[in-house]
Amino acid sequence: MSSKEKTSRLATSPPPEENSGYFNFSLADQERGGWKDSHMISCATCQARKVRCDRKKPSCGWCTRNSRQCSYSKKQKPGPKAGAGQDLADKIHRLESVVQALSQQLESHKCGPISEETAFPSTSPPVVSLNSARKNASNAESSTTHIGQPISLPQAKSLRQSQQSRDRHNSASNPNENELRAFTPVTPPSSFSLLGTIVGWPSESVEPDLPPPQQLHVLVDLYFKHVNTWIPMLDRVTTFNILSQQWTPVEADRILLHAIVVISLRFSSDPAHTENVQLSYRHSSKRRVQLHALEYSDIRTVQALVLLTVDMLGCSHRPETSNMLALITQSILNFRLGLETTHSVHPSRSSPSSLSRAFMLPPSLSWTEDEERRRLFWVVYSMDRYATLGTGSRFSIEERAAKRRLPCRYDMFSDDRAVETRWPRWDGGYCNSVDDTLQNAASLGSYSYHCELLKIITQTHEFLRKPVQIDSRREIDDWRRRYSELDSWLSTWLCSLPGEYSEISQFCHSDTKSKISNWIILQAAFVVAVISLHSAAAYPYPPSRLFRPSYHAMQKCLGAVSSLKELTVDVVNTRMLDLLGPGFPFALWVASRMLLVHASIKGHTLDNNILFFMDTLSQLGRYWPIARTYRERLNSVLQEHGEHSATRIFQRSSMTEKLDNMRRSTYYLQITMLENKDSEQQSSRSTELTEIQLLSLDIFGTFNQPSVHSTFREATMSIDNIVSEDFDSPDPDQDWFPLRGDNSK
Repeated sequence: MSSKEKTSRLATSPPPEENSGYFNFSLADQERGGWKDSHMISCATCQARKVRCDRKKPSCGWCTRNSRQCSYSKKQKPGPKAGAGQDLADKIHRLESVVQALSQQLESHKCGPISEETAFPSTSPPVVSLNSARKNASNAESSTTHIGQPISLPQAKSLRQSQQSRDRHNSASNPNENELRAFTPVTPPSSFSLLGTIVGWPSESVEPDLPPPQQLHVLVDLYFKHVNTWIPMLDRVTTFNILSQQWTPVEADRILLHAIVVISLRFSSDPAHTENVQLSYRHSSKRRVQLHALEYSDIRTVQALVLLTVDMLGCSHRPETSNMLALITQSILNFRLGLETTHSVHPSRSSPSSLSRAFMLPPSLSWTEDEERRRLFWVVYSMDRYATLGTGSRFSIEERAAKRRLPCRYDMFSDDRAVETRWPRWDGGYCNSVDDTLQNAASLGSYSYHCELLKIITQTHEFLRKPVQIDSRREIDDWRRRYSELDSWLSTWLCSLPGEYSEISQFCHSDTKSKISNWIILQAAFVVAVISLHSAAAYPYPPSRLFRPSYHAMQKCLGAVSSLKELTVDVVNTRMLDLLGPGFPFALWVASRMLLVHASIKGHTLDNNILFFMDTLSQLGRYWPIARTYRERLNSVLQEHGEHSATRIFQRSSMTEKLDNMRRSTYYLQITMLENKDSEQQSSRSTELTEIQLLSLDIFGTFNQPSVHSTFREATMSIDNIVSEDFDSPDPDQDWFPLRGDNSK
């Protein structure tokens, strides 16, 4: 090609667009010599993806490998672009016109009669028609002043005056308006939020029904300090990225923020977060999450429902809470989150009916996403276990539908360090894999061991639900062997914990309180596991000549209560009660009830540690109202038998007899309810329970173990025949536990 032809081709080549700032690299540019290293930066594609660009010509290495068009940007001169001042002035004029239109609407609204909407404050700001606002803005643009004239906003003064006048009227009509306005966006912020939609500016708040951005940041931070430590389900960086977006996040992320607000408001110390404000936001956010869950089903929605259910479990055990728990457990089963993707792809014949459905979730795209789903399953699994532990019913998530590896340490999950954890021990066929059990122990955290402990608690619950013939030597021997096996599992699990577990008391007095709170929850869960298993052997009801109480089992229960008391003292002294979830008051509730059961045995007295537990429950009730409910029920028992003075009952000789009668009546009530449950005349025979009967069931219901066959229940239907023989305190020299050949103490 001659030089004349080259010059002609260069002259006819189309010039790049002036306003784009980008041009495509071509051979003509190369021949022209316009590209020099001093004027080159990374290509537009690499800049957008935030990856390193090798700046090769004509296409960089990344764009070549991925078949992308490679374009480069010329270095821009410093300072504002040409025409930026004109654009800014136009935006200000548009804002001025819209503010004038809104001011006129407020003036006309002020002159008119006060409607019901203005007489009572609302948690959501008023909505202005977007079409009318755009129309007013477009009409005002045609009559704007010259750009060179000074820009003023005379309408802003009248806007503030009208707003102050309406505020004074609302303050007189509703005294709570001042409290609500401290936390609720008023009309001007919501109007400017609408302006962001009109002129292209980002909105001031993420969601009108959510707190302002600054307060929302504080609530999210409180969530990760007080909640996420014991249910490590969310990643801190990912969650805060939702708040750092310039534009409004997607609907699923907003729903998650609503759930975080519901569960975090109880920890806020902001004076603006009064009781009325908290109730208003809790109600609106709770309804928002529930209504969204009726139409959508995804991971973010289930996570929001989990936080909502945790909040409800921490308040009360009403039927509404059971419905929410059933909803999230069914979602977990529908999503097949209980199965590892590498473990089973096709449903087996033994899987529950819900698992035979088609996949409703796309496969995870990364290890972090898969770990997030794994953590979501274990959180719902633990909630199902704790909610069912206090009843005699079945778990909603069956063990055959729970085949997941343990979650990794939270720092690995947060740092996106892909690891493969082991399978839980004592979980079907996986416990036989020695290599899989022992490897990668360094990747396990406190929540990993908590999930493994829940497997033993599950086995214990199923073991105690199985009926046993307590007058049959063979069945009693089988029961004792299984009991000893579960006890050895607990001992093995305890010995496998890392060293920091034994240093909890020392760490409580350090500055890393939020880091050690998860280990405190783990120790409280271990106390619940020990009492659940050994109370059936230490305090069997009804006892028989063959099924006698065990002295060593009784000492294990008392030792667990003593350990929990020492732990609680450290927690109270270091003011860490706000860092513990509803699981800790549940452990105090179980330990206090066990002390009442122990005091119902002849020759025993009531331990005064129950008063310390009740006082701690009263303090925990500030954050979790269910703790206050536990305390009131325990106090009702003490007042019933102590003449309204809990400190006088410990020396009363009649205390043991009264508690024993209360437990005996509870057992009679339980077998009566079981007989009526399958009766055809249940509707005609069923009656409402009295307050005393409900209280007795709450205190002694789960301690009347083991479950007995229906034939034995028929023989003890009369309350006079329930216990035909009084047993003294068990003799340690004649104890049947531990069994011969069993070295676990």
